[in-house]
Amino acid sequence: MAIVYQNSIAGKICANPECGWKPLSEFAPARLFGLKVGDGYKSRCRICWNAQKRAQRTANPEKHRETARKYVEANKERIQNLKRKHQAENSEKYDEALRKYRETHREEINTAARERRQQNLEHYREIGRNSYERHAEERRKYSLEYYKRFPEKSVAATNRRRALKLSAEGAHTEEQWQELKSFYNFKCLRCGKQEPEIKLTRDHIIPLTQGGSDSIDNVQPLCARCNSKKNNKHIDYR
Repeated sequence: MAIVYQNSIAGKICANPECGWKPLSEFAPARLFGLKVGDGYKSRCRICWNAQKRAQRTANPEKHRETARKYVEANKERIQNLKRKHQAENSEKYDEALRKYRETHREEINTAARERRQQNLEHYREIGRNSYERHAEERRKYSLEYYKRFPEKSVAATNRRRALKLSAEGAHTEEQWQELKSFYNFKCLRCGKQEPEIKLTRDHIIPLTQGGSDSIDNVQPLCARCNSKKNNKHIDYR
């Protein structure tokens, strides 16, 4: 189609009969090996051209996928450079998109990460050991500061390590322990003294050393003194 002027504005009549005349700004350039083809603009306006291409892709998707694969393979380095450049120029946009994706797919991401870890457990443990060695001093400092702020969590972690060392079945959370103390009104079940006069500790009714579970059903709140006196005996004060 030749260039047609309307009201002194250069344009073309779109090859789509239902479209009609449009200014040249609505047409994409037509080039072959960098040289202008015909009047320099495609025969269809951008909207009609894109619609035509979408229809062609829908009619023969595999052909267009193969063409795209070949193009990507032949221009892999160029495409990667363009992506890196675009990401560097729009870093905040990419960070926000990544944050939203992680929030939306958190469970899928965590599940995939756990599966990868289980498939190559020793590899990830080695990474953890190397990381700990490189940052040992920082980690120890952080742990000390953290457990000073949250002493209950320090006690819970110590209890859990002991249970794992003794291969005890079951486990309980800090929330369950707090609920248990609240249920008994924060009192020691042996001497009857109440927090904050005393400090309640976890006592395993059936001791872990005798095969007792670390589940909350096998835990009773005793003060440190009563817990020590009970020692390794099987006594239920509930």
